[in-house]
Amino acid sequence: MSSKERRSCVRGDISFKVKFRVATPEEYEKVRGTDDQLLSPDKETGIDIGGTDKRAPEITPNSYMIDFLLYIDEKLDQILAVLSTDQVGKGLYRQGVGVSISGAGMNIIADKSVEHGQIIHTNFVLSRFPLVFIDVLGEVVQVTPVDKDGKTTYSFGIKFLNLKSSDRESIIACVFQRQREIIRKMKGDR
Repeated sequence: MSSKERRSCVRGDISFKVKFRVATPEEYEKVRGTDDQLLSPDKETGIDIGGTDKRAPEITPNSYMIDFLLYIDEKLDQILAVLSTDQVGKGLYRQGVGVSISGAGMNIIADKSVEHGQIIHTNFVLSRFPLVFIDVLGEVVQVTPVDKDGKTTYSFGIKFLNLKSSDRESIIACVFQRQREIIRKMKGDR
């Protein structure tokens, strides 16, 4: 018997906080226009397409500093939400929970729905150490209302539109790392 897998990327059921907002078509076109620049060598950093770093040796970040910076980011978002007269005003991010992710897209659960076909701007931290911060645009390809305990939430599937190959590799590495952790835990419970 052969199994027919329709996905081209490995998918993992990982839970993580996601900030997202609906992007305008103009924002998407602007980002699409800069994709070519992402593939060219960066003269300031010295990093070329192949990932060769010609700068000084890499400095490992302090995990406390990463936590601190992420905490500041969350607090600034809360301050902006309080100061805004419209809770989901233009430019403000909504909160959601990512429930699965792959190198091609992800599923998000949120309190408010988005429309099928909309472009959304998302950012999230997949791993704190090593830090894996992803900032990407995606197209909503599926929206499903979910009733749980009398409360309706919405699950929507996102197809990544401008994910850099290095970010895709980081996502896949995180998925494999979480899967290895689950297997180790299952072996330890026997």
